[in-house]
Amino acid sequence: MDIKNPEYILEIARQQSVTHAAEKLFVTQSTLSQYLLKLESELGTPLFFREKTGLVPTEAGQVYLQAARAVVEVQNAAAASIAALKKEGFLCVGVSFWGLTLVTDLLPAFKARFPDITLRLFVDDYAHLKGMMQAGRIDLAVISITEDDDRPAQGAVPLRREELVAALPREAAYCLEHPQEEIISVEQLPQVLDTLSFVSPDEGASIRRIEDALFRKLLYRPHVICEVEREDSAARMVAAGVGAAILSVEDVRGVGEIRAFRLDP
Repeated sequence: MDIKNPEYILEIARQQSVTHAAEKLFVTQSTLSQYLLKLESELGTPLFFREKTGLVPTEAGQVYLQAARAVVEVQNAAAASIAALKKEGFLCVGVSFWGLTLVTDLLPAFKARFPDITLRLFVDDYAHLKGMMQAGRIDLAVISITEDDDRPAQGAVPLRREELVAALPREAAYCLEHPQEEIISVEQLPQVLDTLSFVSPDEGASIRRIEDALFRKLLYRPHVICEVEREDSAARMVAAGVGAAILSVEDVRGVGEIRAFRLDP
């Protein structure tokens, strides 16, 4: 059995979707669909079946995925061995969108200290990056986690803590009625948000998990107008008057059209 483009089949399995996998792999959906159809035709059996939650590997698919993982591990080991002989190498680093900014800021210093090491960055959410660590696909991850998240088995070193704030458009009625106020009690949130649309991160984001727990505790469901993958996109939407959001202090710093209210507690 010839394992071709193992990263393709592995990404389809991770995303449970050909469309989302194509986006992650930076290939067209048609390219990935044709790859899967041709592969299943060559093997004479389907590798996935479709459920409401997405694509799920068949028994044959699980066997093929196991083989694909083994091929990737061998490829990575060979590349690392060759790099060691050349006194060069690469470091596979997973980053959440939060971590991407931090890693970007550190790149010049890293390159000055390790000029022959190339970083391979994989940008994804915590759940996927944790799986990549467990599978040995990345060496480390720079990610945001909450106190309730289970820590990776490899251990975690805290880099910094971030405070979350309620971010409202500067022209929102609540902001105009409370020009000097800087703090909103958590119990006030339903009242504050009731007249505003809400911009929420995608499922899997650390802030989204905090939001969901908070709103469940308050027995409140905001009117979500949009879910976005990146917190900086949410900040731009708040500044444009689309709605309110819960964001980190870093995300709203320097954005002039946003009023940021500290949450108590």
